[in-house]
Amino acid sequence: MKKISIISGGSSGLGLEIAGLLVKSGKNVLILGRNKERLSGAVKRLEKSLQGNSAHSLACNIGNEQDITKVCDFLSENNYGVEFLFNNAGRGLFSKAETATASLIDLVFEANLKGMILLTSAVLRITPEKEELTIVNIMSSSALLGRAEETIYCASKFGARGYTEALRTEMKGTNRNIIGVYPGGMKTDFWNVTRKERDISKYMDPEEVAGKIVDAVLDTKGLIVSEIMINRKA
Repeated sequence: MKKISIISGGSSGLGLEIAGLLVKSGKNVLILGRNKERLSGAVKRLEKSLQGNSAHSLACNIGNEQDITKVCDFLSENNYGVEFLFNNAGRGLFSKAETATASLIDLVFEANLKGMILLTSAVLRITPEKEELTIVNIMSSSALLGRAEETIYCASKFGARGYTEALRTEMKGTNRNIIGVYPGGMKTDFWNVTRKERDISKYMDPEEVAGKIVDAVLDTKGLIVSEIMINRKA
């Protein structure tokens, strides 16, 4: 069985930078995202660095169980076993607490928590216990600290952190490695989607953040990192 790394939210930003570094290191990758056009462009970029390995994409809403089934079907049909799962997909929401509605809560929690759980559960089910699997849950510094006008977003990220820590406890003593990543703000399209005006000129470069993450995940040397916190210099 061939090995592959899955990156959700892999069509742009941090996810695409991680996929690019994995491809350069000789890994097969599968990037997931909702926009087929952006996925296609991302794969073309990744293909420039292929060294006999493969880059694939699949349109997928990770909060939808039918789409998750499509991911599992793709892996089975192509005889791939998952080596690394990067749960990177997410959605921001920055507004005052009184603006919360059921639809907004569902929208943010689907991307930041529900999708992470569904995709992780599916990968765990299809990965034989004897095979080593590393799950990297990329969250945010907002999973560590509550912030004004980020009530729903922080709640979803705190939930993702709780899930990650509980999963690590449950997987202790197995061939499953669980890594939590907590990066600060980055210069990505994330801020365009949130429609929150702020100066991001001094925020971190996603390429540099991706390098820190991939280096820590791949360079184990008999050890495993459980948590990674990445912030810009003061």
